Amino acid sequence: MLFTWFMLTGLIFLFTPQTLTSKFQLAFVHVFRWPLSIGADLALTAQTRQTLTDAPGRSETQYLNYIASLEETLDQQRRKFAKLYKLYNTYVWEGTDFALADVIPATVGGARNELTISCRKTNGLVKDHFVLGDECIIGTISDVFPQISKARVALVTDPASKIRVKIAGLAGLKYIMKGSGNNSAKVEMVKNEVKVGQNVFALKKPGFLDAPMIVGKVSECKRNQKYPALWDLTVVPACDVGQLEDVAVIIMNPQK
Repeated sequence: MLFTWFMLTGLIFLFTPQTLTSKFQLAFVHVFRWPLSIGADLALTAQTRQTLTDAPGRSETQYLNYIASLEETLDQQRRKFAKLYKLYNTYVWEGTDFALADVIPATVGGARNELTISCRKTNGLVKDHFVLGDECIIGTISDVFPQISKARVALVTDPASKIRVKIAGLAGLKYIMKGSGNNSAKVEMVKNEVKVGQNVFALKKPGFLDAPMIVGKVSECKRNQKYPALWDLTVVPACDVGQLEDVAVIIMNPQK
């Protein structure tokens, strides 16, 4: 008789619409959430203790070092999650995906201004994708190496870099900013004099950037030698690229 009742109950749940069974499941979880969470915690604790107990020959110092390393790893993952959460919840980036990447320490100065980044998620990364660091554009992807999960970033100060920009206070005027090395870039033939400290913005680029983003600040404004009525600007990055530990690659309209 008991078996028959169980069979009937199972058949009832089998043919019940999914909307009703889903509500039943949610109600069950809501009612029994405390016992379930306690049980999960106990199981996790028991599993952890069993793992530590089964590890032969470990001293207390080794355990403490192991726990400290795990805590630091967890803290790093929390920081990365916080960055992604902040980016995803900004209205400008609706429909945008991001690939977080660690910066491989290297010298930024010299003839070329580049960074090498280590990125687990190289699928979808292509040349010319914009790269964010400290909430500003620092450069674009120049090469992708999916075999080793790495990519190269040409900074906005690299001599090969050319980005369409606009300058705060000069409405409607658009220019090309070219990297000049030595942690700076140039905007030449500007029609108006610009104050030092004015922001420079990378312009929207279909498929790569949907909204203007700050890229640097004017550090010098002097008259063009050939055309004295025009001005040449020196621009420095909006953040200290040499201090960056991680960056985010902007992937517009990612494939789902």
